[in-house]
Amino acid sequence: MNNLFKHVGRLAALVTIVAGCIAIYFAFHEKHVKLDVEVLNSENLTAHETIQDLSIKYYYMDSIEVQDLWKIQWVIRNTGDKTIIGTGAESQILNDGLPIQFKKSCEVISMRITNSNNGATLKDQRLYFKQWRRDEYVELTAFIDSHYQPEMYINDRDIVDSEVSYSIYTPKREYKNIADYLPIWLNKTLKVLYFIFGAIMILACILGASTKSNDKATKLAMVLIFGFMLLSIIWIV
Repeated sequence: MNNLFKHVGRLAALVTIVAGCIAIYFAFHEKHVKLDVEVLNSENLTAHETIQDLSIKYYYMDSIEVQDLWKIQWVIRNTGDKTIIGTGAESQILNDGLPIQFKKSCEVISMRITNSNNGATLKDQRLYFKQWRRDEYVELTAFIDSHYQPEMYINDRDIVDSEVSYSIYTPKREYKNIADYLPIWLNKTLKVLYFIFGAIMILACILGASTKSNDKATKLAMVLIFGFMLLSIIWIV
């Protein structure tokens, strides 16, 4: 058992060095810009059954004739770890505002901001803002005449060194873990450390169980530690 603990001690020292390197990397690595476009709701307001010899006409606001009117809500959120600057000499937006586009041809009847926490404004399908911090969002609602379900598109080349992802809303847990309040670099470091120490504990359990020692209590303790490490994964997956 002394040899076992000696090996584990060496591994722990190695992990400490590796952890330090990982922490430094995550703390000082170049931050990136990422926006997530999430569809909250999509509804075809003019969907109806086709009846022979019967025609139906729809008008938006009693004035604009429409064929296939969609009401869609999106939320655009900064999910990266860098604030997006939208004005001034350091602006990361390469155009006059951030253009809101669609993958297929459609007619946008109206579009407006229904909620936001970054002070953004919308004009001519372009978003204007001063700063867009991490986790801040803009919620948009639009009425669109289109034969296909409209798909919003934000060109990642309109923002310097950015990434844009797309998703559909799914209910999420309302509470937050302690890790959610930590800086991203520290959160990632702790997660890596958890798995490294878990691997060491698993190795120690395997080595301990394979020794010729008759100390049943020691072996049982190792088995319990191994089970505990496996059970803990439930809270981080």
